[in-house]
Amino acid sequence: MQYFALNPMIGYGAYARPDFPRAKDLLAHLDYLSIDRCLVSSIEARDATPLHGNRKLLEEIAPWQERLYPAFVITPADFFIEASRQWLLEQARAGRKAFRVCPAISRFPLRQIERLLAELAPCQPLLLLDFRGSNDPLLFRDLEYLAQKYPSVNFVLCQHMWPSFGAILDVLWRCRNIFLDISWLHMRQAIELVKEHFGCERLLFGIGYKTHYGAAIGALAHAQLTAAEREMIAHGNLERLLQLPPLNRKLASDSPLLARKPLWDAFRRGMPLSLPVIDAHTHDCAANRGWYNRDIEPGRMLSAMLPDMDKHGVDRIILSSEQALFSEPVDGNRALEKEARKFPGRFSGYFVFNPLYEEKITVPVLDKFFRREFFVGFKLLPAYWAIPLTDPRYCRVWEYADRYALPILIHTWGDAAALTEIAPKYPRAAFLLGHSGGSDGGRRQCETIAAAASNTYFEFCGTFCSTLPWQDSIARFGSKRFVFGSDFAAHNQAWELSCFLSIPLPDKVLQPILGQNIQRLLQRRQTSVSPN
Repeated sequence: MQYFALNPMIGYGAYARPDFPRAKDLLAHLDYLSIDRCLVSSIEARDATPLHGNRKLLEEIAPWQERLYPAFVITPADFFIEASRQWLLEQARAGRKAFRVCPAISRFPLRQIERLLAELAPCQPLLLLDFRGSNDPLLFRDLEYLAQKYPSVNFVLCQHMWPSFGAILDVLWRCRNIFLDISWLHMRQAIELVKEHFGCERLLFGIGYKTHYGAAIGALAHAQLTAAEREMIAHGNLERLLQLPPLNRKLASDSPLLARKPLWDAFRRGMPLSLPVIDAHTHDCAANRGWYNRDIEPGRMLSAMLPDMDKHGVDRIILSSEQALFSEPVDGNRALEKEARKFPGRFSGYFVFNPLYEEKITVPVLDKFFRREFFVGFKLLPAYWAIPLTDPRYCRVWEYADRYALPILIHTWGDAAALTEIAPKYPRAAFLLGHSGGSDGGRRQCETIAAAASNTYFEFCGTFCSTLPWQDSIARFGSKRFVFGSDFAAHNQAWELSCFLSIPLPDKVLQPILGQNIQRLLQRRQTSVSPN
C-alpha cells in the first residue's frame, strides 16, 4: 500500500516542542510508518513570519522533492504584504497548489483570508484548514461561505475531533468541495459513515501528532472498504486534488524495527491480533455527544460491537453503562448486566458509582451486584458529574474496592491530583488512570500520581491529545504499570490499537499491556463477595 499524507509541520514554533525539528526527522518518521509522500508546512511560518518560514521550508525540503511537498502557510496579512502576496501567487502559478491556514492557533477569523483566496482561486488550490479540536460556529459559517463562493478551491478539514463531527457532516453535505482528513478520525465507523453518505473520494489520509504513529494506517486497514476504496483514501484522492501522477513504486521502506513488531506488522495489514487481548475501557455507547454509531440501537449495542472485537482480535472488553453514567445508575448497571450475560465470556462490567445517588448505592446493594461476578470493579466520571474526588461520598468506593481488591477506572483529564493522597490510603485497590490525563499536562499529573502510589496504573485511550512519547513513560514506570483501553464503542478500537501497537518499542515490551496486566489485577479479587 502506498500512502500520501497530510498535516506534518517541521521547524520550531512558539507553542510546543516540535515533533519534527528538521525535514530529516520527518523522513525518519515516514520511513518508520512506510509512508511514501507527504504535504509538509513550516511551524515558523505559522508562529512567526509567514514569508520567511515558507521560503525556508522550500530550502529545507529541496533534497527530497520526490517525497516532500510544500503546503504554504497563509494569513490575512499576506494579502497586504506585497512581497508575500506576490511570492504566494508565483508558487501557485508554478503548480504548488497546497496551502495551510491555522485560524484557531493564529487567532483570526477564517473569512479574513478571502482577499488572498480570491487571487489564488484560479489556480485551483488545496487549502488545509487546521482545526485542532475547534468547534467554533463562526469557523464553520466562514468555511461554508468561502467554499460556496469559491468552488474551484478544495478545502480539507484537518485534525478535527468528535465535538465538531456533527458540524463537519453538515458542512460536507452542503459543500462538495470540502474534504476530510482521517488522521484524528478516531470515532467508531466514522470512515464508513462518511463513505456511505458522501463517498470515499471525500476522505484523505493524514497523520496527526507524532505520538499517533500508525493510528490512521490501522484504522484504514480495518475499515469496511474495498481494496480500491482504501487506495483512494491512502493516496489516490490527494494525487487527484494536487494533479499529481501516482507513483510507480514505493518510496518508503519498512523499518528494521518491524522484525521485532510482528503484532503491528500484521494489524496494519488488516489482520486480527493473535494473542489474548482485554480492552479495559469501553462503553455500550449510544449515539450522542458527537458519536455517530450508525449501526448501534438500544438493546442491540453489544451484539453490534462483537464483529468489531472479532475483526480486531479482542477477546474480552470491560464495559461501563452509558445509562448509568449519565442517568440513574442502579437501573443502568442492571440493564448492562442483563444484556451482557447473553454473550458469556466476552463482556465484564464496571459498576458506575455516581455520588449524586449515594443513598441508592448502599453496601448491601453493592454486595448483590458483585456477588454475581459480572462486575469486576468501579467506574467514576468525576469531571462530568462536577464532583471532585475529594468528596467524602466517594469513600464508599475506596473502602469497598480496598476490601475486595477491585480496580477503579477513573476518568482523568487534568483533574486527578487528589489521587496522590487518596490511592496510598487504599493499597489493595487498583486505581486505573482513565485516559492517563489526556493532555500533556494531564499526563505529567498522572506520572506524579504514579510515582507517589504504586497501586495506580496508566490507561491508554484518549491519549492522542498528548504529544508526550509513550515509550518515555513506559521506560520510567515499567510496562506492568499500564493497561490497554480504547473507549470503544465511542472510539474506533482499530484506531486506538494501532496507535498503541505502533509505539516504537518491541512487541515483548508492549504485549503484557494488551491483556496480561489487567488480567493480573482482576485475579487479585477477594472471594468474600462471592455467593454465600
